[in-house]
Parts: sequence; structure tokens; C-alpha cells
Amino acid sequence: MRNKVIAGLCSTVLSCSLLVAGSGLASADGSVTAASEPQNKSVKNVILFITDGMSLSDVNLARWYQEGKPLTIDKYFSGLVRTYSTDSLTTDSAAGATAYATGHKVKNETVSILPERITMPMVDQVKPGEANKPLPTIMDAARLAGKSIGTVFTCELTDATPATFLSHAYTRDNAHSIAEQMVYSGVDVLLGGGSGYLVPGKKDINRKDGEDLTKVLKSNGYEYVTDKAGLLNTKTNKVWGMFNPEALDADFDLNPKQQPTLAEMTKVAVDKLSQNDKGFVLMVEASQIDWYGHDNDPVGIISETLAFDRAFKAAVEFAEKDGNTAVLSVSDHATGGLNMTNYDSSKDLVSVMKKAKHTSYYFENEINKNNFKKILAENYGLTNLTKEEADQVRKGIGGNLSPVIGKIIGNKIGVSFSTEDHVAEEIGLFAYHPAGYKPTDFVKSGVVQNVDVNKYIQEVAGLNLTGLESTLFASADQLKAKGAAVSIDKSDKANPVVVVKKGGQVLKLPIDKNVAILDGKTIKLNAVTVWIKDRVWVPQEAVDLIN
Repeated sequence: MRNKVIAGLCSTVLSCSLLVAGSGLASADGSVTAASEPQNKSVKNVILFITDGMSLSDVNLARWYQEGKPLTIDKYFSGLVRTYSTDSLTTDSAAGATAYATGHKVKNETVSILPERITMPMVDQVKPGEANKPLPTIMDAARLAGKSIGTVFTCELTDATPATFLSHAYTRDNAHSIAEQMVYSGVDVLLGGGSGYLVPGKKDINRKDGEDLTKVLKSNGYEYVTDKAGLLNTKTNKVWGMFNPEALDADFDLNPKQQPTLAEMTKVAVDKLSQNDKGFVLMVEASQIDWYGHDNDPVGIISETLAFDRAFKAAVEFAEKDGNTAVLSVSDHATGGLNMTNYDSSKDLVSVMKKAKHTSYYFENEINKNNFKKILAENYGLTNLTKEEADQVRKGIGGNLSPVIGKIIGNKIGVSFSTEDHVAEEIGLFAYHPAGYKPTDFVKSGVVQNVDVNKYIQEVAGLNLTGLESTLFASADQLKAKGAAVSIDKSDKANPVVVVKKGGQVLKLPIDKNVAILDGKTIKLNAVTVWIKDRVWVPQEAVDLIN
């Protein structure tokens, strides 16, 4: 009976909270009357946080880790977001982030391109001939409006979420193409991990085309920095910071002298971007909540959720002082299905969790069957392992140990997971606007679609993606329609070039670059040329160069 009463109370509280989160008031008949909206909706700057994989249960766990004290984001909870893609109830990060970047739901695994077909409800159909067409992003709209743009993340730069804001691909796995597009995207500030994807080398992540993209960045006026000191001492407002060859370390694990925290990167990005009088758009991703959700690791989830909360606090503090900035936080999806079934006191949970000094990633290359008891005692306070627990650890060594340790700790604190995959539940929306105008007011509902968040950003920042969708990219077929011969030079297999000839004109368009070479003269374009599946898409500017 006790459980039923609690469940009923929770259901009632949730229902009430959702009504409050929306922009209306509930009448006796259950209808919702729209509340008055502020007239001063426009802002100059937008900071969008994407907490990859973060569920509301993850937030709850992080809250209890600090003995029930509210997180910064608690004050700004505004509603729920639906995240499904065009082909699945459960989205992946590429489709989920694309919705925020472009205002379109797309197929799982694709990066900011229109879908080929749609099997889910409430999604606009694609016009004939536009399947796989690159979609302009909110960063494109901001850049072309004269605003500064930036991205901050803790994963590799080619990972799905940052990729969707600055590149286009049929598959999120096309890291070679994505990295190059990002270098040529026109982004002003980019901070995170993944330097190995920019340079030639023997590792799988290294470039195989021989290009050193760090040289391209420097030649285009960027300061390129590789550690925290370098970042804090940058002199210009065009900065690329790559602080690890692959992803950054988790907040619990990083060397504070070498790698900046998510909050520190956010502060630097805001400082640089806010120098532009026309404003800025910044996307900040707390990337690794998702990874620890996949691994069913409560320690990692706490580490990265709290790191995000500190970054969000820094952003809101700037926004409140600035008076002309909106701050939003959403997740692309939830991961892991975390459940809390703890009937003990908060002290019992905290006493276990506070002993965890690092995530399992920190010592995964050091732990072995001879030293695991010592390492787990020192890093997690896990002593007196049962025989079954010790056997599980031995089996996990050399593979993925994180879920094994996560389960041992979870059993002690009443935390379990329903899956190692993404889940289709709605995720939390947190929002600050200087006049109190939020996405739930824009939609007039406490539950919004992920694409509505993008449309809200367009509205408050005065941007227009709809217009760009018909003017930024064009099919290479449009060049043929002008009487030009179009071919692809594959003599350098890793760096194909679109070659356009008409009369005496010769136009060359290197794939994945925003460059045109017309009769030997180099021209900078406002978008990149991309080859998606079996079709080439070029900037409309390139089409206009042919007479």
C-alpha cells in the first residue's frame, strides 16, 4: 500500500509541475489558458547546453550525491522534450543533436541532412529531390548574420553532437570528412578533445590524406592551443583548443594543470564570443554523461552531471549580468535507464559515493588481476569484495570494467539500470531568458519537441533557417542545368575535387572545404562542398560563379 500511495503522490506532483512548467494555467475543465507573453523576447546571445544522455534520474542522483542540495539547473526547470527521430522512437545522438542544430528531425546516424524517408508521426515530408540535402544549422544562420559562433565539448570534435552543428554527413562515422568540414566551417571558438583527428599519423584516428589541419587553422588566423595554460593566455577571439588526442578526461579524473574543466572552457568561450557587438551563439556539450550511462556507471554520471551544472552556472551568471542572453539546456536523449530504489537514508548513499575518487576510465590501463583489490580500495573505497564480486571484476579486466564496478556500487546504494542503450523517455528542459520567455511559452505547452527548441532560438535571436534552406546549398545538378560539365577528380582519392567546366571557365570545388578555385583564383565561400552518398551538394554561391 505504501508504494501505491507514494506512486500516486508522485504522479500528482509531476502533473502539477508540468502544468506550471508550461506557459498556461489549467482551468477546471482541464483546458489550458495561455498566459501573457513578454513583449521583449529578442536577445543578442544564445547559449545552448546539450547534456548527452542525461535523464532526470541522473539529475536526481547527482542531487543526492551532494546530500539533496539543489543543483543550479533546478531553478530553471521548464518542461519536457520529446526526442524521437524520423525512423525510431529512440534517437541516437546524431539525429537528436541535428534536431537542435537544424530544426529538423532526421534519420538516426545522419548528421544535419534531410532524411530519405520518414516512418514516424508529426514529421514534415521531404520535398522531391531533396533527400540527403545538407541542412543549414543555427551556427550557419548566426554566422551569416554577423554573429560569432562557438562549440565546447568534452568528447572528440568528430563525435555526433559537435559534428551536427558544423558539418554534414550520411553517417556520423565519417570522421575524416567531418573533421575537415569543421575546420572550414567558420566557427570562431572551438574547444574540446580530438587533436588526433586533425593531423597525419599511424593511429586509426589520424588523417590518411596527409593534410595537417592544424596548419590550416593557423593560416586562417586561429590561435591553436593544447593545454589549459595556453587557453587562458590566448590573445585573440579566434581560438581552437584541443586538449587531448581523443576525448577529454572525466571531471573526476582530469589533470587540472593540463585540461580545462567544462566550466572553464565555457567561460573562455563566452568571453571571446561576447566581444562581438552583434552577439553570439554557443553550443556547449557535456558529452560523457552518455558514455557512463552506456556503461551503467553511477560514478561517471555524477562526475559529468556536476561538471555540467557548474558550466551552466557560469553561463547563467554571465547572462544575468549581461541582460541580453538566453541560456538553454536539453539532452539529445537519455541513456541507461537509471533507477533509484533506495529506502535507506541519504547518508547511506553519500557515505558510499564520496569514497569514489575517480571513474573507472582513470585506471583502466593499470588495473590487473593482481592489483585490482588495491586499486578498487584506493579509488572507490571498495573493500571486502565478495567472492562473486571479485570474480566479476576478474572477468571484466581486459574488457569493459566500468559496468562491473558500476553494478557493485549500485547494489550498495540502490541504483540499477534497465539497459546499456539509449531510452525513449522525455528529457528535461532548463531555460533562462532575461524577460522570462521560454521554449514552453513559444510552443504553449509544457512538453515540446526537440525541433521546437531550435525554432525558439531562431525567434529570440532573430535568425531565419527557413530562408537559408533554399539558398545556402544546391545540388551539383544545378551546375549542369546551366550548361556546365561536372566531374569529380579522384586522382587524390582522399581529397576529391568537383571540377566544373563551361566555355572558358574552370571551377574547382574541393570536397569538405568552403573554397572555390575559379580560373586559378581562390574564392572563399559561405558553406562547404559535400559529397553525401552518391550526390554532390555545393554552396549556391558556387553555382552563381558560373555564367
